[in-house]
Amino acid sequence: MGRHRAVVSEPVVGRVDALNHDGWGVVRAGKTVFVAGALPGETVEYLVRRSERSHDEAQLLRVIEAAPDRVAPRCAHFGTCGGCSLQHLAPESQLRI
Repeated sequence: MGRHRAVVSEPVVGRVDALNHDGWGVVRAGKTVFVAGALPGETVEYLVRRSERSHDEAQLLRVIEAAPDRVAPRCAHFGTCGGCSLQHLAPESQLRI
């Protein structure tokens, strides 16, 4: 049995501080929350989908305030195939991070 548990939360708004090693946005809301598709500097609305002892994992519902580095992904399959996790981040910013 795994330690994680599925969660269905109410939508939450938070500010993204950083990216984790998988390219997920990091929100510090008492407990660390990793939000797929969120970028540093953004204010986002998210839904917690999985809870672990040390952190939660969340689905991005909407970007309330976008980061200046956010760009339109070039691939029509971005977000569904999982091959490129940072296409929505400007190339120069990808190199910097």
